[in-house]
Amino acid sequence: MKIRGMPAETSKPQWEYATVTAEAESADLLAEYGSQGWELVAVVREAGTRATFYFKRRKS
Repeated sequence: MKIRGMPAETSKPQWEYATVTAEAESADLLAEYGSQGWELVAVVREAGTRATFYFKRRKS
């Protein structure tokens, strides 16, 4: 897909991923990973108060 006004990329971006299981209301966890350049992609709520967080970021 090409979006008008944006330059075409010549190579595919390389990504790394992280999966973390923690308390569902984990603002500190989100702040920590965000400060390290991770982008939250999805959250899957588990039984009780637990959740699995899926993050990605460009490889450096």
